[in-house]
Amino acid sequence: MITLPGYLKLAVVLLITFMVIAFLYVASAFLIPLVFAILLSFLLLPVSRFLNRKGLHHGIAIVLSILLAFVVIGSIAFFFYTQIQSFADDGPMLKEKFNEKITDVQQYISQKFSISKREQKQFVDEQTESLKDSGGNYLSTFFSFTGTMLAAISLIPIYIFFFTYYKKKIKTFICKLIPESQNKYVIGVIGTTAKVSQKYIQGLLIDIGIWAVLNYIGFQLLGIEHAILLALMAAILNLVPYIGVFIGSIFPFAMALLTKDETWVAFAAVGVCVVVQFLDNNFITPKVVGSSVSINPLATLLAIIVGGFIWGVMGMMLFIPLLGMAKVVLDSFPASQPYGYLIGEEEEYKPKINLPAFLKKRFS
Repeated sequence: MITLPGYLKLAVVLLITFMVIAFLYVASAFLIPLVFAILLSFLLLPVSRFLNRKGLHHGIAIVLSILLAFVVIGSIAFFFYTQIQSFADDGPMLKEKFNEKITDVQQYISQKFSISKREQKQFVDEQTESLKDSGGNYLSTFFSFTGTMLAAISLIPIYIFFFTYYKKKIKTFICKLIPESQNKYVIGVIGTTAKVSQKYIQGLLIDIGIWAVLNYIGFQLLGIEHAILLALMAAILNLVPYIGVFIGSIFPFAMALLTKDETWVAFAAVGVCVVVQFLDNNFITPKVVGSSVSINPLATLLAIIVGGFIWGVMGMMLFIPLLGMAKVVLDSFPASQPYGYLIGEEEEYKPKINLPAFLKKRFS
């Protein structure tokens, strides 16, 4: 058996990594719907099994569960549309308020830094023209990619059906790839991966929902307009560790600054986001998502960055649950457990001695 030098092993690993990333990037229009279908099939397994137990044929149960999922997704999309439409209706009013704020800022800059309004306007116009020049290319690329994606997304229900229908066949295929003596162990790993991944994805969705409700209550108490839309945006952006809460708080901050006479309301909106994040990190996420799959913030942030680079916005969303699934697989094999530990959350230190009981026994 030939043993490669360390530098050659590193070169091989880097080459394989580059090839995988290139494949993920080139085949994004095919892989994004495929991955999305795999994640949805995990979520729909309990529904199809429930319908099976009620006496429905396996295929019919899968079709009904898929229809139910798309009814839920369609309802959420329609709700988003109505909220965005309501926001768009207030566009002229917000634009007027924005112009008033800009006038106040220009006045302040003129007095403080002796820069005339004409010079400020000239600078803004130059930046706007630059954005317009580059914006056309981005728009054409976006629309061509969107057309390809829409065609691929139409295949998602078909993918989900066959993944769910042939799940036993897929499991058997994986077992045939390995020695028979390890089949029982691998079947256990597959089952654990499916269950834990399902709970992890469900936990993320529930966590987003709780975040949105708490944000909505806070924004509503402050009287901020479009509280539902802003709360949902902040909840989704919370998936980005550390910086997500600040990005998500920009929108309610700006809305409060434009529509409220009191400046403190804008800062209170940021405070709501910070308080909700504190509650989420310390109480909600540990209970809802659970400790079975805990990804550390650095690994999550890198997953979002790499996912965004390879698959754009969809990659930023999909790479988080994929990383959670990868950790389950890595933790299942002794050879890969160090990598699972690397991307996982550090376990809290639990002292072996109960200090109050020890002192009581010592000095009683």
